[in-house]
Amino acid sequence: MNKRYIIGICITILVLGINQVFIQYWLKQKKTDANTINVAGKQRMLSQRIANEFYVIAREAKSSVFLESLFNQWTSAHDLLIFRTGNNSVVSKEGKNVSDQLKKLDPYIEFIRNQKELVGISKADLKAITQNQNQFLSEMDAIVEILENSSDKKLSFIVQIEYLLFFLALLILILEVYFIYRPIEKKMKAASLVLEDKNEKLNHAFEKIKTKNKELNEITYIASHDLQEPLRTVSSMVDIFSTKYKDSFDEQGRMMLGFIESATSRMRNLVKDLLEYSVLGQNKKLSEVDCNEILNDVKQDLSSMISKNNTIIKWDVLPVVTAYKSELRLLFQNLISNAIKFQYPENQPQIEIESENLEEYWKFKVSDNGIGIKEKYIEKIFSIFKRIHSKEEYEGTGIGLSHCKKIVEMHDGKLWVNSTEGKGSDFYFTIKKEIVKFNL
Repeated sequence: MNKRYIIGICITILVLGINQVFIQYWLKQKKTDANTINVAGKQRMLSQRIANEFYVIAREAKSSVFLESLFNQWTSAHDLLIFRTGNNSVVSKEGKNVSDQLKKLDPYIEFIRNQKELVGISKADLKAITQNQNQFLSEMDAIVEILENSSDKKLSFIVQIEYLLFFLALLILILEVYFIYRPIEKKMKAASLVLEDKNEKLNHAFEKIKTKNKELNEITYIASHDLQEPLRTVSSMVDIFSTKYKDSFDEQGRMMLGFIESATSRMRNLVKDLLEYSVLGQNKKLSEVDCNEILNDVKQDLSSMISKNNTIIKWDVLPVVTAYKSELRLLFQNLISNAIKFQYPENQPQIEIESENLEEYWKFKVSDNGIGIKEKYIEKIFSIFKRIHSKEEYEGTGIGLSHCKKIVEMHDGKLWVNSTEGKGSDFYFTIKKEIVKFNL
């Protein structure tokens, strides 16, 4: 990530953090000042009630208990106000300090205390009490005004700081856009143009690969198809020689004729398999395929081979998958026919087929009790026309597992084998649940 981009983010976060601190401080100060003013207002209200209570006591000869309670609340509010204003310097525009102003109220409070003590002994001086409290209220009004002005002043200062931080954040944002985000945007546009160019070249290369692949398939198909004709001619000639002139040949001639006939048949099978391999998967559509039905069809197709070798094939309930139906059928057919073919003469072929539901794939396992595969041949067996046994031992062209590999890769999966020589093989393959189809 661009260093300037990180620095810009850090500065923005810092400014926003400072702004948040000032907002919290502003709210705290506002609450503190409001509480202090409320205390002053309460003391002012209690002062009026105390003056009124003196008149009530004088008129009705009541007890002074309520007056004592009001006086205690009054003095408590006064002490609280001194405490609140003593922790911060609150000064009026004229330079008057609230703490000094509050000290001037002590004589007024002391006067009321003395008058309170006279209740029940002699009559209190109601006129002097009224004058005292009026002067007290006048002084309190001045103190409240100082408190309100001080609060307004502090809040005004904090608001100015807030505006300053706002404009600072705005300036930083503008600078970030100009010096950080614009260069990044330019780089991203340049990178996007490079990516578009690479994508265009990749698409062009992909189209060329499609064209070449199509040409290769056509060449393979034509070559395989055209090779059939001379092979048929050779086979016909061999048949004629075999039926018409076989008795004219000596033992060596008949043996050579047999070699020609065998080689021609093998060549015909190779060309046929090559032709099938070249067109495998072309013009096919994906569909929902029930693997249980596929295996029942394969068993029927291989019924003669299965019956001849007394083969046992077992499987549990297999899934319904999205696949190329004909190709999937050929895959199972090749694996099962190989499992039957590559057996010791005295063995009864036993084949088990299992499936496993993975997150993105269906995983299949085809196990047999055949001759197994040597470790050095594990990779070789999947290459086209690669045989690890002689044609005299086991018939075939060596293309069956190549078919299987190509089919599995068509389904975005993998094919592999675990095998122990003499004990059998486990062939595994996967089929992706959501296949991406490329028309190559």
